[in-house]
Amino acid sequence: MDQFSLKGQTAVLTGAARGLGLAFAQILGEAGANIAVLDVIQPEEALYKIGTDHNVKVSYQKVDVTNRQAVNQAIETIEKEFGAIHINVNAAGVVTDEPFLTTSDSNIERTFGVNFTGSFLVAQACANSMVRRRKQMDSVPPIGHDTSIGNIVFIGSIATHISTTVQNISCYAASKAAVRGLVKPLAMELAQYGIRVNSLSPGYMMTDMMRGLQVKQPELVSQFEKETLFKRIGYPDELKGAMLFLCSRASGWYTGQDLLVDGGASSWKHPASFAA
Repeated sequence: MDQFSLKGQTAVLTGAARGLGLAFAQILGEAGANIAVLDVIQPEEALYKIGTDHNVKVSYQKVDVTNRQAVNQAIETIEKEFGAIHINVNAAGVVTDEPFLTTSDSNIERTFGVNFTGSFLVAQACANSMVRRRKQMDSVPPIGHDTSIGNIVFIGSIATHISTTVQNISCYAASKAAVRGLVKPLAMELAQYGIRVNSLSPGYMMTDMMRGLQVKQPELVSQFEKETLFKRIGYPDELKGAMLFLCSRASGWYTGQDLLVDGGASSWKHPASFAA
């Protein structure tokens, strides 16, 4: 059996209408997972193309992930439509460049609302769904050594590992640190049900947002490039191995961890001349 195959499983992803979230949906769909997306924006056509390209089921619900009732209703709908939830990837996120000394209440509320509270609520709803399924299948023997029946993946950030001089994103970094703070205690609490919990922290990635910055703030992107050991921005498909590892049986002995994929940007002390 292919340890990386997700055939027949259902993955719930937030923030997958575009950007890295969409890339994650494409990765999981290619591995055979059915895809259920929660987002506040209309998805790109590429989301539905996953279904036709890989013969998997794809659905989208417009959901404010900061609203508990809306999240719970959405997960209930997915359970009925797909039968079960096996994977949850929390990729919805926002970031605002704003100096700490003048950070606004609206920035704090929105950033923590989407990045932390949204991740918490969706993961909680998905975990409860997984627990219900586990209680119904206690008599079913595990496959091989892996006894897990569900995987929750939070999307962290390189910003929780190292700061950059060219952005003022203390609020964003703090919200992502809060997300990473969920990983170990949730891994401990949910292990008894066969649910593994990890986070994936990407470095500087070539998303639509980054392409926009190349036009509007080329000096910012140039700095990001200098900070990596390969002197370039990463591409979403370079997260494929990490995401498949976290969501598949290949990582059956891996839980409570943050997997950092950043092109080495956090591995060295950047020369002071970069700031010149």
